[in-house]
Amino acid sequence: MITYNYDLPKIEEFVQLTDKELLEVGCGDGRLTALLVNKAAAVTAIDPDGSRIEAACKQINDVNFLVGSGEKLGFADGCFDIVLFSYSLHHQDCVKALSEAKRVLRQDGRILIIEPTYDGEFTLLVSVFEKDEPRRLQRTLAYIHSDTFNILRQDRYCVDHAYADKKALYDYFMTNYMTEPDDRAVEKMNAVLKSKKNDRPIIVKDMVTIVLIGN
Repeated sequence: MITYNYDLPKIEEFVQLTDKELLEVGCGDGRLTALLVNKAAAVTAIDPDGSRIEAACKQINDVNFLVGSGEKLGFADGCFDIVLFSYSLHHQDCVKALSEAKRVLRQDGRILIIEPTYDGEFTLLVSVFEKDEPRRLQRTLAYIHSDTFNILRQDRYCVDHAYADKKALYDYFMTNYMTEPDDRAVEKMNAVLKSKKNDRPIIVKDMVTIVLIGN
C-alpha cells in the first residue's frame, strides 16, 4: 500500500497552504488530496481517469474534483495560488503542462512538483511493466532544471512503500501496471528486490524530488 504521509510535511515545508487556492494535477483516487483538503482554503483536483475521479468524489468531501489534463487546463488565467503536480508531470507533456500551470497561477503563485527519481526501487519495479518510465522521468526532471524556470527551492526525501509480503507486492504491481501478459514479471521484480523479496513486510524505498518554482 502506498502512503502519502511522507509528502504532506514536505509540501507544508515548501509552501504555505493556509488561505490558498490549490490545484492538484494528477490526483488519482485522491489519497493525497484527502490530506490537503483541510489545509488549504480551497482545493481543485483533476485527473484524466474518470473512474478515479468518480472514486475520489465518493470518498472525499469539499474538493472540486474534475476530469482533466494538465496539458490543457480548463481554468481562467490567474485563478490559483498553488499548482501541485503530485507524481504526475512525467505522465504528460511536461512543456505544455508547466506552461498551463504558469498561466493559471496568480502573480505571486507557486508551482510545486513532486516526482520520483528515475533510479529508485519503486520506479525500477514500475519499469518492469512500463519500460519508458525512467526515460520519461529523466526528461521531465531535466526540463524542470533547465534555464526556463525560477527554482526557489528543491530537496530530496525518501518514501517507504510497505507490502505485507512478496505476494502482496506482486499483486499490487500486476494489478496496477500490467497491461499485457508477462510470464517473466515475477523474475524481473525479484531482480530489483534481490534478498528483500523474502522480507515480511517488504519495504520498497524510493527517492523523491520536490521542486518549488516561482511564477
